[in-house]
Amino acid sequence: MTNQHTIGFLGCGNMGGAILEGMLENGLCEPSGVLVAERSPERRDHWSARGVRVSDSPRDLAGVGTLLVAVKPQSFAEAAKSIGSLDESTMVLSVMAGIDSSEIARAFGGRVRVVRAMPNTPCAVGAGISAVAIGAHAGRDDLREAIQLMGTVGRVVEVGESELHAVTAVSGSGPAYLFLLAEAWIEAAIENGLDPAVARELVISTVHGSAELLRRDGDPEALRGTVTSKGGTTAAGIERLEAGAIREAMSTAVRAARERSEELGRG
Repeated sequence: MTNQHTIGFLGCGNMGGAILEGMLENGLCEPSGVLVAERSPERRDHWSARGVRVSDSPRDLAGVGTLLVAVKPQSFAEAAKSIGSLDESTMVLSVMAGIDSSEIARAFGGRVRVVRAMPNTPCAVGAGISAVAIGAHAGRDDLREAIQLMGTVGRVVEVGESELHAVTAVSGSGPAYLFLLAEAWIEAAIENGLDPAVARELVISTVHGSAELLRRDGDPEALRGTVTSKGGTTAAGIERLEAGAIREAMSTAVRAARERSEELGRG
């Protein structure tokens, strides 16, 4: 098989690995049709055992049909330089934060077709959400391919490239916001007399079940109302959360994450 018919992975860490796992599990490609360039010997061994072709050199990705870029933004310039120029036959799908499609295209010589995606960590369990955007030189066929690839690890929405900084701050960083809330929630449960194991089970199951309710209903305000009776226990807790400026804290967090994404894009 020539590289022209190969899906290449520039980096295959947590996110790249989740996407590749989803592609293989969903039968989107055969292991022999994938080439992973990865510095980590452990990751190379893992994918080699799965039948995937592996390399420790990004140069071997030259000429692939589809190149999924899943390295850290700070490492991209050096990695792209190692690959060298690619022509218009290659579609680059980037899952990096911050770096815009025109810069990605320039790094590969200016002719590649670029689609950008911003997934999140629940992709590891097939429950992610990814936003995809057409970038430099790309067309609708490229977008459809990107949606198909990202759809193996969760839901997909289409956005404009200019919106990806906000997407990164909302859903890309979002799981960490929820995990921080869960940490604080479990700590509060223990402080109020619960066994740590029981506290964890109560919080985690509540998050899981509540997320499923929200998925089905789609209206967080209405759902909150069904739990909150005037003068009741939930109302007392919500009042303290609001007094602690929870909405302002979330707004500030999302803004800070968006601004950092923009900074990464400026190098």
